[in-house]
Amino acid sequence: MKKFLLPAILALAGLGFILVPNLFSSGSIDLKIQPASVIMPAAYKVYANPDVAGGRYNLFKAVVKNTGSSEIHNFKVQFRVPKYIDDWTDVSAPKDILPGQEAVITCFPVFDQSITQKSTSSREKAEIRFLYGSKANPTERDESFNFNMTSVNDIVYNDMNDSEKVYGNDLFTNMPLYACMVTSEDPIIKYYAQQVQQKVLQGEQAAGVGTGGGITDAKIKEIIRVMEGVYDATRLTKMVYSETSGGVSTFGDATATTEHIRLPREVVTGNTGLCIELALLHASVLEAAGNHAVIFLIPGHAFPGVKVGDNGYMAIEATGIGGQGLGGVASAQQAFAAGEAEMDTFFMMRNKGMPGYFLLDIDGLNDEGYKQMEMKDDQYLRAKVDQLAQSFTGGGMEYNQPQQQQGQEQGGGGDETTVDNNTPSNSNNTTAMETYRGLISFQYPASWQRRNRPVPQVPILTTMFTSPGGRHGAVEIYQVPGAASASQALAYIQQTLAKYGVQVRYQGDGEQNGLTRVAGISQDKTGNYRWEGFLKVVNGGVEAVVVGAGRNASFTAIHQQIMNTIQ
Repeated sequence: MKKFLLPAILALAGLGFILVPNLFSSGSIDLKIQPASVIMPAAYKVYANPDVAGGRYNLFKAVVKNTGSSEIHNFKVQFRVPKYIDDWTDVSAPKDILPGQEAVITCFPVFDQSITQKSTSSREKAEIRFLYGSKANPTERDESFNFNMTSVNDIVYNDMNDSEKVYGNDLFTNMPLYACMVTSEDPIIKYYAQQVQQKVLQGEQAAGVGTGGGITDAKIKEIIRVMEGVYDATRLTKMVYSETSGGVSTFGDATATTEHIRLPREVVTGNTGLCIELALLHASVLEAAGNHAVIFLIPGHAFPGVKVGDNGYMAIEATGIGGQGLGGVASAQQAFAAGEAEMDTFFMMRNKGMPGYFLLDIDGLNDEGYKQMEMKDDQYLRAKVDQLAQSFTGGGMEYNQPQQQQGQEQGGGGDETTVDNNTPSNSNNTTAMETYRGLISFQYPASWQRRNRPVPQVPILTTMFTSPGGRHGAVEIYQVPGAASASQALAYIQQTLAKYGVQVRYQGDGEQNGLTRVAGISQDKTGNYRWEGFLKVVNGGVEAVVVGAGRNASFTAIHQQIMNTIQ
């Protein structure tokens, strides 16, 4: 037996030399952390879901490489975000990493619903802990990074690094996140929808009209009735179209437009909204009524609709409610006609591959994981809804038999088409003037006709004033969101009009009352148009007022009178 003892001892010793390094060596790791540049609380459910968009919405990715000569055991990754996720939380990671092997660990944070109460943007800190080796005495490596967290009302159009952006639609990669703001399950929106159902739609059953059972003429009529009823609810409370804040922001290596958006409950109780906010409200109420809501996004504008069957759609122009300074209010029928016209243009432009045209299918996006945020009930907001719903009394009769407002044209293109109610009876009187008050103000002849969104396929053209018969040209108002200077806005206007066969040339013409002034000529197949433009940089974009002479005409005294009042 003794003659076998020494070899056995040597064999065990050799085995020990092999095993001991693997049992006790901690190895060595190389780390590369790719942090999120921005987290949007409205999409808190999206960040928790690795199946959404291939996992692109996350808090961080960590690329871990074992650069040592021995295997790493008991590998573990934890993280926390003080104030939001206070406890150290495990991240899915491989337990063992071989020498030379790389592992990619992605963190999908589960934020509490309370994050939807965040009302301001801030810089936050994420902490990461890497543990490996002996369970009793592990090697620990700590890392951290700072990131931007917006308010719950903010949507950042894209979070790609600027160097990665190649195509036009790369500027709008986060558009699906709007679905998180369609809050049909919000107790306040459900309560509002009930009031619309009972008092505007007269309590007739409207649930589920957009899905199931095949498409019939009766169902189409019912869908239209509900869409127009939701619109009339906003009209009866005298809800007004209004602007909100936004601008271009920088998040790490990403530059993107950020838009501050009132949530549907805030639009209802505040009785005001921007186009995207009104579209989100309509979509929320339509979804609450059992319809398959969609939102059409075009450059500078948004409007809601309903999907009918597999490939059919209908739309309504929610901003037809107008408001003070926006040229009056469109009837529900006019708003529906305008939405249908805009929808036709939308599909034409999208089929041509034009960037910035998106169809947000709310049910489809929900199925993909773009879930709506959860909202808590609020008795104060319910009381506000009750106050507003008092305006719905008799709403059904007014809805079923809409009255044409004095001075309002039938039909529609864009938001609405109206004639100023104070048009003098003598159309030759060009001395009576009215005042337009906006970011740029001016006076125009009271006999001129005003139209809002006169050309639906050019949404940046928001308002137009035209002389009777077009003899004296027009005054046009452009709003170019995201432009940081007058030159950027002019370039965008030039590119937009070129798509429709209008060639624009211009040059600087000094300043007037703090406004950038330019002189230009626009040419199409019908002739030349001289114009003077006045531009102002505002938060989130540029507004421009363009005074144009008639076709192949020169400026007249009335044009000079208008330009002298611009400020």
